Amino acid sequence: MISKTLSEVDHFVPVKPTKEELDYADLDILDLSLYKDTPASKKVLADQVHKAMTSHGFFVVINHGISEETIERMVDIGHTILSRTPQEEKEKLKADLTGKGEYPGFKPRGEWKTLGGTPDRIEQFNVVRDMTTHEQPKAFEPYREEVQEFIDTVHKDILYKILRLFAISLEIGDEELFVKAHSYDKHDESWLRWMEYYDIPAQAGADGKQLWLTGHQDLTSLSLLFSQPMATLQVRDYHDEAQWKFVPHIAGAIIVNAGEPMMWWTGNYYKAAVHRVVEPPADQRSHDRTSVFYFTVPNDEVVINTLLKESSLLQRHAVKKWFKDADAPTSSEWVHNRVKANLQKHVAAKDGEGRTSSQKIGTVTTTWFK
Repeated sequence: MISKTLSEVDHFVPVKPTKEELDYADLDILDLSLYKDTPASKKVLADQVHKAMTSHGFFVVINHGISEETIERMVDIGHTILSRTPQEEKEKLKADLTGKGEYPGFKPRGEWKTLGGTPDRIEQFNVVRDMTTHEQPKAFEPYREEVQEFIDTVHKDILYKILRLFAISLEIGDEELFVKAHSYDKHDESWLRWMEYYDIPAQAGADGKQLWLTGHQDLTSLSLLFSQPMATLQVRDYHDEAQWKFVPHIAGAIIVNAGEPMMWWTGNYYKAAVHRVVEPPADQRSHDRTSVFYFTVPNDEVVINTLLKESSLLQRHAVKKWFKDADAPTSSEWVHNRVKANLQKHVAAKDGEGRTSSQKIGTVTTTWFK
């Protein structure tokens, strides 16, 4: 990262890891220090991707090249922006969720609902990699250069490696296929997010389940979460819809999950991870949770449909094309429509109405989960 004197930040003190025994998901751990520019080294990691994507849709990346200190610094930058930006400025720079259907800017608390209609306690600040396209808050400016370098590193050095492994794992002849679809130099709606969950008092859980964020599949091709210690993120077992397991915390690691576009590209051969956020265990309550994410989607003009011609693996498994050709969305169409839907339909099926709730978004049907 940048070696010059850094602007001071308000340090966020994370909660200590829980001592409670929780039911954790058994996720594959990819060691990117083993990624070499040889077919053999990449094949080993690609096999891990294949295993992870045909089970949970989640895996963990370690030794990716970004230090724990830098990750902590990025968390502190987001915490500082959220804490130092006046409410009036947050309102002015509020994300246009229902109009344009885009995330850049602030999302205030209470915009969404959890199961039972409880307002969410989530505040966000989002930026895209070309930060000149949107006005930024004054509190952001001292960190602009650092944030830009962080985004560049995540996209070009980490994401691209993971995308090559996906192509190899699917036996696609051109291992750059997904990299080209996520070209850094072309426009898309990929975004960096800081998200702060503010503590929910025990009596506030109207639904009795303390669900902080409804079960869902991401709108992204891949989502990258820099691991934080509060045990709240759960993934649903694809073989047992009633079973949710916690995603383990590994300091300095990146938690990666696939979203719906990856599911479409593979005709549901690879799983779009079903996940939710719940109340933490007792020894981690009365504390806020702050995280930094990088959410990636294909370039605007990319039409997303099952890669039957490109993947010999999908052909061998007789995978069916997800969309009729006329119904396959472009990345831009999908993202903007899905963002608009997030605000309008963020409540999953209520008790007694089943475990899922479907919603038509343009030519796409998406699902919300309990």
